[in-house]
Amino acid sequence: MAKFVFSDPHFNSERIITLGRRPFHNVADMNHTLIQNYNAIVGKQDICYWLGDVMYDASKEKVANILRQLRGRKFLILGNHDRGHSETWWLSCGFDKVFTHPIYDAENYIMLSHEPLEEFGNTPPIANIHGHIHIQPYDFKNHQQCINVCVEKTGYKPVPLHNPFLIATREFGR
Repeated sequence: MAKFVFSDPHFNSERIITLGRRPFHNVADMNHTLIQNYNAIVGKQDICYWLGDVMYDASKEKVANILRQLRGRKFLILGNHDRGHSETWWLSCGFDKVFTHPIYDAENYIMLSHEPLEEFGNTPPIANIHGHIHIQPYDFKNHQQCINVCVEKTGYKPVPLHNPFLIATREFGR
């Protein structure tokens, strides 16, 4: 069983294609690519931590339809566009676990959150793996331990969680 992170897919959003400068012709093209890339990496027994912002204006039917197409166990940390629905609502759509707050992996010294956490940005050896900012720069100093894994930064696919510092040395996040 492997673990992955995936952030800010914003399924079904024309707006994010423009705002995130995503290289897709339309929503169908974006959704297809995100689903294909996800399933090429995440196995049936794997866990993928979703760091928020599943889709704008989410309906249970739309979310459940997307999640049914994706492999593995899906753990959601609610993002700013997800908080309009309860934990129970997201679970009923197909997520296996839902968190309303950041979660800490003490074994690997990793804080998983939707938004970058300034208070952890200068506290080695904690890595803060996050989404939310897409292609924007950090708006605070001392973000050296922050790793942005928005899909725009990861080639529109999940990233292995096993070693965040290796992730940071690649094209992801810096």
